[in-house]
Amino acid sequence: MRHLKKLTLALSIFLMASSQANALETDISEIKKQIEVLTEEMEKFKLGAVAEPKYESFFGLGPAASKVYGIDKGLSIGGYGEVVYSNYQDSSKKDFADAYRFIPYIGYKFNDWIIMNTELEFEHAGIKNVGKDTTDPKLGQDRQPEVYIEFSYLDFLLSKPFNLRTGLVLMPVGIINEFHEPTVYHGVSRPEVETNIIPSTWRELGVMAYGEPVENLTYKVALINGLRADLFSKSGWIRAGRQQGAEANADVAAVVVNVNYEVIPGLSVGGSYYRGEAASGKGGDSDTATGQKEGDVNLFDLHADFRCKGLELRGLYAAGKLDANETLKATGIGKEVGGWYLQLAYDIFHLIKPGTEMSLSPFLRYEQYNTNKEVFSGTPDPTLDITVTTFGVGFKPHPNVVIKADYQWKDTESDNPEGTASGQDSNKIDQFNLGIGFIF
Repeated sequence: MRHLKKLTLALSIFLMASSQANALETDISEIKKQIEVLTEEMEKFKLGAVAEPKYESFFGLGPAASKVYGIDKGLSIGGYGEVVYSNYQDSSKKDFADAYRFIPYIGYKFNDWIIMNTELEFEHAGIKNVGKDTTDPKLGQDRQPEVYIEFSYLDFLLSKPFNLRTGLVLMPVGIINEFHEPTVYHGVSRPEVETNIIPSTWRELGVMAYGEPVENLTYKVALINGLRADLFSKSGWIRAGRQQGAEANADVAAVVVNVNYEVIPGLSVGGSYYRGEAASGKGGDSDTATGQKEGDVNLFDLHADFRCKGLELRGLYAAGKLDANETLKATGIGKEVGGWYLQLAYDIFHLIKPGTEMSLSPFLRYEQYNTNKEVFSGTPDPTLDITVTTFGVGFKPHPNVVIKADYQWKDTESDNPEGTASGQDSNKIDQFNLGIGFIF
């Protein structure tokens, strides 16, 4: 009996040891697997094999601006930049070089349906006289060193047919206003029709509904603040009246509607309509000031874009009308404005080096626009009836990097000679442009 007890005790000890050995072996095996996974991830990181983010447009935004929509969760950093040089073909105007823009995008994806997206804008290499009311006359309003929030909004992704965006939003008017990163359009500068008739970059405070109710058909509808009528001008029309989210006068409101349809792969057509009120002063100003400049603005555009095997065709037509009170009429601002452009481009590398990520795209753009097409009294200014022919080329050694060069022939309906002195027409001065741009 004593031997049997000893045998039983020995067997129990053996089984316990075996069990512990098996458990230890299992733990070691799991640890080895985890070490292997970590080792693989470290090797990928060392070799630069971490997955590159996809640069794809989200509902009309630029590829870098859309970066936050492609991550699973958390923080997203992106941006773009451009440096430009212009050589004017008349000694009356000094050549121009500028660190034009550096734009960081900061996004945060809280979960699958709540996203924050912000674009910060650093222009003209500095911070000086920030704000429209402190314009340096030597630089002109559009050459102010500045830091702005270009957009900053919360997106609520509720469903494919219906989503909500609220905050400082880009106006869905035309093509370039939302889709304005330097790698996505041809030419050193944006088309002048989409700068002066449609005032890019145009953003206001409000709320927007958007979605894709049926396949390939997208819409955007926004209720936003209106414009500042006291900053309208004869040459720039409503451009300077953009409130840009800075102490906006919220007594005036506007509505904008945009619709786009992809007819076939590569061919999209669309249009937009803006109707809004305009009044003088910033938000918080006294409403008893005399000389209030008030009016209603109507602006629409129709556009089409076609892409096939390296070939690109684009066209846009825009027109606007202003209903104004007597004070605003006296400034000489246009009652009606309008403009259009056609653009042709072709990627040569699609033929000579198919499959490469590089591209070499000559392009030709012709545009005509008039910010004084019809006036409230008197005769329209012929120097503001402008035609621009732009021929150039863009080289992309990488899809996110572009080197651009172009030449612009400019003319107006004025009989005045080119130049900047009194009695001359500065809108007739041709120019040669160089630029570099990138997104990340």
